[in-house]
This record gives sequence, structure tokens and C-alpha cells, in this order.
Amino acid sequence: MNINKIVIYVTIISSFLIISIPTFYKIIKTNEEKLYIVNEKKVTESAYKCYYEGKCKESKVTLKELYDNGYLVDNIVDPKTKEIYSENSYIMLYSDKKVFYPI
Repeated sequence: MNINKIVIYVTIISSFLIISIPTFYKIIKTNEEKLYIVNEKKVTESAYKCYYEGKCKESKVTLKELYDNGYLVDNIVDPKTKEIYSENSYIMLYSDKKVFYPI
């Protein structure tokens, strides 16, 4: 009788772990992806605003330009490594797309 209870408990716990571990992993990955998108949108919107107001002259806008002109107040942080992006990171503004190059 005791062995049957142990087998049942082990089966229930292992079933729970088999289901929960991949689910938690997927939630964490999705959250990281969304944080990267938020960072990219913040930088992109600031760069477009700076470019169209004439304070940033080129289509290659660095984070340093955005910080210096007051378009970004807080440092942009990599969500995975928790390190601040270099001021040499830049975004290329094209008419049909935008590309952010974090360094």
C-alpha cells in the first residue's frame, strides 16, 4: 500500500513538472521578446522625432545624439543581460523600415 502511494505521488509530481517547465520557459522567452520590442520602439520613436525636428541631421542616429538632445532621458538597458547599451549604438532610419543596432 505504501509503495502504491509513493508511485502515485511521484507520477503526479512528474506530470506537473513535465507540463510546467516548458510553459514557464515559454513565458520567460515571450517576456524577453516583448521587452526587446519595447526598447526598439522607444529608440525608434525618439530617433524619428529627432530626425524630423531637424536636430539629428543624418539617417544614422546614435543613442548619444538622442541623450544629448533630450529625446531619451533614461538609459536603454538590454533586458536579458541587464547591461546598458553603448552610446555608440545606432538606428538607421529608412523610408520604408527601421533597423536598430545595439552595441
